[in-house]
This record gives sequence, C-alpha cells and structure tokens, in this order.
Amino acid sequence: TIPETSAKQRQVMMQTLGRKTSRPRLTHQRTWAITSFVLVVVVVKFLLFVPAAWLQGFTISTVVPDKSGNAPFGNDETKDIPEKNKPGCPSSLPISRRQGTGATSLLLLASVLLGAKRANAEATATMNQKDIESIAATLKPFERQVLLEAATERAFTGETVNGFSWDNKQEGIYVSPISKAPLFSSRAKFDSGTGWPSFWAPVDSANIVERTDPRDKERLPQFMWRVEVLDRASMTHLGHVFDDGPKPTGKRYCINAAALRFEPGEALAGNPNEASKKKYQSS
Repeated sequence: TIPETSAKQRQVMMQTLGRKTSRPRLTHQRTWAITSFVLVVVVVKFLLFVPAAWLQGFTISTVVPDKSGNAPFGNDETKDIPEKNKPGCPSSLPISRRQGTGATSLLLLASVLLGAKRANAEATATMNQKDIESIAATLKPFERQVLLEAATERAFTGETVNGFSWDNKQEGIYVSPISKAPLFSSRAKFDSGTGWPSFWAPVDSANIVERTDPRDKERLPQFMWRVEVLDRASMTHLGHVFDDGPKPTGKRYCINAAALRFEPGEALAGNPNEASKKKYQSS
C-alpha cells in the first residue's frame, strides 16, 4: 500500500518538482541569449571590420617614376601590386569567399548610393563661364535677359538673334547663339498658335537639359510648375516643354526666338526618339 501523505508533504513535493523543472528552462534561455549575442557580435565584426581591414591592404601610389621611367625599387610603387615576397609589399590577407562577398556587397552599396547622388546632381555648363559672358556681351540686352535671366519674349513678336521672325518658314537649323550647338530643326517645327517657335522634338536630346523650372518652384504651387528647356553646353535658358504637342511625339517645345540663331540650309529630319518620354504638365 502507498502511504498517505499529509497536505504539507504534498505541498513540499510540488515546490521541489517546480524548482527542478524551471532550472533547465532558465538555463536554456540563458544559453540561447548568450549564443545570440555572440552571433550578433560576429556578424557585425564580419560586415564592418573584416572588409575594412582587407581594403586597407591596398593603397594608391603617389610616387613619380624617375627619368628612366622606373619607380625606385622597394618604395610605395610596389604596394600597388600585391605580389608575394615582393619588397615593400604588405603581406596579403587571407580572404574567404564569404568575406569577399561581404566586402563586394558593401562596395556595391556604396557605388549605388554615390550613383544616385550623382544622378540627382544639378547639371552644369560645360562651357567656361567667362566664354559664355563674353559671347553674350555681343548680343542685344533683351536677348541676354532671355538667355541668362530666363525672361520671356512677348507672343507673336519674337526674332532670332540674327533677325528671323518667330514664324519663319525657311528650311534650316536653329542653334544656340552661345554654344552654337544644333538644337531644333525646321522639319520638326509646327504652328502651335501660341506665338512662339514650337517644335515636337529637338535635333539631339544630348544638347539640351530639361528640368523643373526653379523659379516656378519658388513662387507657384506644384501643379503649376513647368519644365524648363536649356542649352546643355552653356546652360542658357531656351523656353519650356509641354505635353500638348502634335504627333508623332505629343510634345511642344515652346522656345523663345530670342534664344536661338537660325542657320538657313538643309535641315535634319525630325527624330521622334529625341523627344523626352516623360509626361509633363500642360500649360
């Protein structure tokens, strides 16, 4: 027979069993916490310190070769080439495939971030500022105001810097009066009814810059912002582009005649592929 136990004995037994079952659980939790912490430290060290230490093994030489064309033996020039047992060359660090992948990933991330920053950077003129000002000084005051200060000529009154009317019907090429870069062809010109020279595509999209007009951003609500068109080489103002043009592009490059020079002669065929593919707010 099983001897009967008093209530007090049963209570002591239950407390003892509870302590025995809880100790393994607490031990397991502590072990898991320590293991997790160690793993985190190892991962952080691997991602941050190991690739950095590896990259420190490569340096950029600033040594200028002597007259014979050879750099002095054993100087910093030899550090550019990590060859084993070469004088002046630091010993190569053993790198596992995993470490190399980690370093490559960090470098790729950095290049993506730098590329995005460069992509968002403001375009700048490739011409010298003094040359731009020197050429602009030969133009009329209002023409300089249009090109350098983004003024707008009155509709139905414009003339190019060499005296051709805004509604000129002759065949030829419209170029920048500052950089002389070809901008628009008479074969892509159309009558928009606005009173300004209008084109459905530029001659070469590489010769122009399209950006949100910074003056509109300062003084107008966003839905009224226009897209400014500039000569890329000189970054001088030409006009604006809208999405209410004719086929084949649906674009209307609305350009000040005072920002153009017309060169009569054989005109290039309009190329729809040179027009921007972006959708802009119509005027």
